[in-house]
Amino acid sequence: MSIHLLLRKVLFFSLLFGGLEAQIVNIEQLRFKRDTSTWIFQDNLSFSIFRNTAQVVDIENDFLLSYAKGKNRFWLLNSLHFNFSEQENFAQAGFVHLRYVRQWSDYVDWEFFGQMQTDRPLRIERRALFGLGPRFGVDQKGAFQFHTGHLLMYEEDQELENSIQHFDWRLSSYVSLIWEVKDKFNWSLVTYYQPRFDDWSDWRLSFQNQLAFKLGKHWSFAVSGSLNYDAEPVIDPNIPKLTYKIDNGIIVRF
Repeated sequence: MSIHLLLRKVLFFSLLFGGLEAQIVNIEQLRFKRDTSTWIFQDNLSFSIFRNTAQVVDIENDFLLSYAKGKNRFWLLNSLHFNFSEQENFAQAGFVHLRYVRQWSDYVDWEFFGQMQTDRPLRIERRALFGLGPRFGVDQKGAFQFHTGHLLMYEEDQELENSIQHFDWRLSSYVSLIWEVKDKFNWSLVTYYQPRFDDWSDWRLSFQNQLAFKLGKHWSFAVSGSLNYDAEPVIDPNIPKLTYKIDNGIIVRF
């Protein structure tokens, strides 16, 4: 493959800028209506290289594969973000997320998910999540949609560069608002709340917002923002409780 063809493919899927800093994966922005295609593929890939005091390479890839048949839908999400210089690695973060959704009725789904995550900037060596629970929807075929989910979640954490581990049961609740005007734009606002059952002072709160403008059948331009609060992050005074992310870019979906 020529270098020109490779650069064209990278540019085709590139995001303008971004990073993976959120501890809560927002799957609501990737939801599709029940009457959509059986197979859905989406990929966002960014690559940049620059030099100041050293040469730095930054790569990020977000991949989605969805399959639906009858009342069943399967999701596979994979995200990887890292950058490095000639001297050292600066950041490495990523996750793999598997989810199965079973339509129970016109307004109720059952969800089962598993996730493996790492986030070196937030000093998370490994975080494994498993959960299940109901998702409730109202007027899912209209332009304005409202959903809420309340899942039981088991979490296993291994902190980076120490022997500290956490084994916790959490509630994972969310409220999702979606407004879609066909062939024009899609707006979503999602709030997640994840407290521990045995210690309600240990909780996480996340606000996720995305506005995507349709550029064509398979193209959208999206502006996204997230704000995340962790009442008890890893045991490291340098890790903040509040983190945020703002990005924009091109989404390609088939």
